[in-house]
Amino acid sequence: MARVEIRALTTTEARPAAELLGRGMRDNPTHIRAFGADPVRRERTLRRLFTPFLQRQLGEGRVLGAFAGQRLVGVAALAAPGGCQPTLADKGRALPALLANGPASALRMRAWVRVWARRDADMPAHWHLGPLAVAPEWQGQGVGSRLLGQLCDHLDRQHGLGYLETDLPENVRLYRRFGFVTLASEPVIGVTHWFMQRGAVTSQREGEYAP
Repeated sequence: MARVEIRALTTTEARPAAELLGRGMRDNPTHIRAFGADPVRRERTLRRLFTPFLQRQLGEGRVLGAFAGQRLVGVAALAAPGGCQPTLADKGRALPALLANGPASALRMRAWVRVWARRDADMPAHWHLGPLAVAPEWQGQGVGSRLLGQLCDHLDRQHGLGYLETDLPENVRLYRRFGFVTLASEPVIGVTHWFMQRGAVTSQREGEYAP
């Protein structure tokens, strides 16, 4: 594996980071369900959704990039407490991307976001992990683990509660290696999502909802 450097991204790198997230998360089952079978359209939609979110998080939270030389190969974001839910401005900027896929796609996205928002609101003050993605050609080489490790180090320094959602069973196993435990699982627009936290005692036994 080539040498990979991890560093904080700058505001000028929001667009390439969103492009990488679009490629890396294009084939997630929720994105297929929400945005349709066309991978080009899914990637474009995700890029347009992630760009305004990252622009805000680069100022308010923590966004890391993994670089192989000058090439961005991974991105991971950690939203500060109180900053994880999209603002009205974020929603306004995302609306054209959603409407471009048709009303059915927009309604599925609305239903999905409402579940996430409900569960997020039930959590105490927390750092919200995500999105995290690695370029497809770099997946399976430890890049995601290195990004996740640095974000968990930040949580430990802050003595903070970490929280995340994922729709991939392999991600559940990865996050458990870094101390996350599964709070619950729930179908969201027909796809199972796992809700996980790190850094506080939970009311559920670890592994109870493990895939």
